[in-house]
Amino acid sequence: MRARIMLFLAALLPGITATAAIELNNHQARNMDDVRSLGVIYINHNFATESEANLALDEEADVRNAMYYHVILIREPGSNGNIHASANIYRQHQENQRKNHS
Repeated sequence: MRARIMLFLAALLPGITATAAIELNNHQARNMDDVRSLGVIYINHNFATESEANLALDEEADVRNAMYYHVILIREPGSNGNIHASANIYRQHQENQRKNHS
């Protein structure tokens, strides 16, 4: 029983320290001068809705340790059901991270 509890607590630990990436709107993305770009992420999957595509972008930004993401494009080309989505991903400059954690 004790081992099960420890296993359960260990499974919760990564979720406690992880932070989700924050989606930026167009205005915020234009005015972010204290961040550095990590590049662009692309997702091409068979999603039912744009919300699912946006969630996938959010999850991919988290995987790449981005603090922020700005959706560039979410569209369904043709009628094959695949939604193409892309976003710029960003992280704060290292010196800004140290200031914020002091």
